[in-house]
Amino acid sequence: MVQYADTCGVTVSMRWRDDVTHVIASTDANGGCGRTITILKLPKLFNSYTFIFAGDFFPAYKHDLIGFVITRGGITKEIENPFVEPEDDKTIVVYDETSYVINEVIWVFKAMDPVSWEKTMIEINDDECDGALRIKNVNVDGEKDKKEGKDDEVEEEGKNVEDGKDDEVEEDKGNFERKKRKKVSKAHTEFIEVIGNDGHFKYQSYQIQVEMNPLSDGKYDHMKQREAIAHWILMNEQPFNVVESFGFTFMLSINQPLFEKISCATTKKDVINVYDIEKKKLQLALRDINKISLTTDIWKSKVQKISYMCVTSHFVDSNWNLHKRLLSFIPLPPPHAGHDIFNGLMKCTKDWRIEHKVFTISVDNASNNDSAIRIAKETLSKSRKFPLEGKLFHVRCTAHILNLVVQDGLSEIQNIIDDVKKSVQFINQSESRLRKFSDVVHHLRIQVKKLIIDCPTHWNSTYEMLVEAYRVKDAFPIFKECELFYRHCPSPDDWKKVKDVIDILEVFYEATHIISGVDYPTSNVYLAVIWRVKHVLNEKENHVDEFIRMMIKKMKEKFDKYWGECNLLMAIGAILDPRFKMRLVDFSFGNIYSKVEALTNVMRVREALYNLFFEYVEVDQSRSRKSTTLVQCSSTCANSTSKEKFVPSGLSMFDRYLDTVEVHDPLKSDLDIYLEEGFFRTQDEDTSVQFDALAWWKSMKLKFKILSKLARDVLAIPISTVASEATFSAGTRVLDPYRSRLTSDMV
Repeated sequence: MVQYADTCGVTVSMRWRDDVTHVIASTDANGGCGRTITILKLPKLFNSYTFIFAGDFFPAYKHDLIGFVITRGGITKEIENPFVEPEDDKTIVVYDETSYVINEVIWVFKAMDPVSWEKTMIEINDDECDGALRIKNVNVDGEKDKKEGKDDEVEEEGKNVEDGKDDEVEEDKGNFERKKRKKVSKAHTEFIEVIGNDGHFKYQSYQIQVEMNPLSDGKYDHMKQREAIAHWILMNEQPFNVVESFGFTFMLSINQPLFEKISCATTKKDVINVYDIEKKKLQLALRDINKISLTTDIWKSKVQKISYMCVTSHFVDSNWNLHKRLLSFIPLPPPHAGHDIFNGLMKCTKDWRIEHKVFTISVDNASNNDSAIRIAKETLSKSRKFPLEGKLFHVRCTAHILNLVVQDGLSEIQNIIDDVKKSVQFINQSESRLRKFSDVVHHLRIQVKKLIIDCPTHWNSTYEMLVEAYRVKDAFPIFKECELFYRHCPSPDDWKKVKDVIDILEVFYEATHIISGVDYPTSNVYLAVIWRVKHVLNEKENHVDEFIRMMIKKMKEKFDKYWGECNLLMAIGAILDPRFKMRLVDFSFGNIYSKVEALTNVMRVREALYNLFFEYVEVDQSRSRKSTTLVQCSSTCANSTSKEKFVPSGLSMFDRYLDTVEVHDPLKSDLDIYLEEGFFRTQDEDTSVQFDALAWWKSMKLKFKILSKLARDVLAIPISTVASEATFSAGTRVLDPYRSRLTSDMV
């Protein structure tokens, strides 16, 4: 099509434009193609236009075209001349068969310039010629405007078209320029270019490759289609009534004509069935898990005015993969006292049959949560024994503690933060102000995307607001001169204080980012993060500015309130990281505690670690004795039945021989060997950050049979409640104003 257009001196447009003069409509025995009819369907598109139909059309197709033109405000005429020049800009010629018209046009140019025509070979089919054309620089008497260098451009365009690439054609001063589409969308990264059977380039997804099951008969299965729709609704948080919409039914019926429309009630039942099936799968998976750690939090829906309690499980499976699974999202009536939270937890654990497998519970630092964990510990301890007497059972959310520490410190410069926040709000309130401020920033050649308004309950958003505002600090005084009503511009001294605060908060921001992960273990990096925070506080304690000293004082008081006493989980998790072991405890405790307290706490950690390890040893030996008893009983029953003499195998005789010649040190356990061995040193800093402790212990499970089980359970403990809080984000999307009538069971 591009070759033909370039040869004739026309501009090709696949969409309707006001300057269209000719239309080439692809036809066949059944009438016109869909793309041509789509162009003509726009309402009142052809007001004051006259359409001349040249040649012999198929009757059905010609009737449709005339009807479309008339209903859209156009006027129709019929002529027999195969090639007609429009009388004015409002006259459009429509041809019946593109091959006939193209031959006529080609004949005109061939008679005019036979030399240049011999250099160009054109092959056009009906599908390529479906669109709108505007004839430019064409004269039926045999005259054609030529421009310098046009033959070379036509030849180059012909080469590009033969490559088969689907590029846009744009008009530029009467010449054709083919430009590649700018692949700005991220969707292009999901596709690759492949050559189809017709030789043209096509895009194919490299992630999703649908292959038919060789055992399938290839027939349409409506029940499987319903199941797939239920999964789609759950994964994409769609409303049930979407299946009754015209667009949804139209899409599936086009893809599969045998598709039967389903109702909202049917879809609701299918979704519940899918939920029950997935729940049973998770229950089967939890049977093989010995220790499960939980996180819980409470969220109130602004739409329904109902509070929901979320319970999330964290565990490592037999393949050493860390899992996070939502177990419960149930309504919790007020007053949300400790006993109410405890009842919600117990209801969830009994429903999933894991009440005897709960290892730890991570909550934020609200007093009602403390009460709930105390009641749970007292109740569960009557029927089971907690590891380390329950010293690891209650895990306080580290992210919440860091938030409290920072909020206390930021209170010292609250007036400066308010000025920055009001400045950002003032600029964002009006589009004209925002443009004016953007012009100032652009003039100063500062690279910044946008100003951020903080959330009062999330200090990290306050940090981000201060960082972005500080980057454009020079623009605020200039903006003040342009805006008479701007009265909250921070002074140069205020910006100096902001810079000092940013330097302190940076370590808190990085720490929060690390401990908020849910796809990797966090208990092993707990101590390293907290030590870094305390180190910065100690460094800034004697700062030259008094406001910094007061800020650090408040932050240290809050820090010591929660981490003043030795945190066993923090230390044991670090020891079970092969990069740290006991060395990090010895190194960091000297900064976190006083010299005497550090020595005492190191001894406490070592004693607790060995006690926990020997508890695992006792459990393992108990299981071994049970398995041995079962084996002996089975062999005795077999011997009594068969009455044959037992003959020991060669391998068992060899094992007894090894017991007599091999020297074992009964005083050295797995833990002793692990602590005495060298450290695992990563090659560079990037590798150290991405180090997978679970993968290391998986590779060492044969060497450290019991200690690896201990590491697997400890590394699965989350040190924050981010997993549960992330569920509330999904809850906000599901419980929007259009779905406020969902029942709590359906939620």
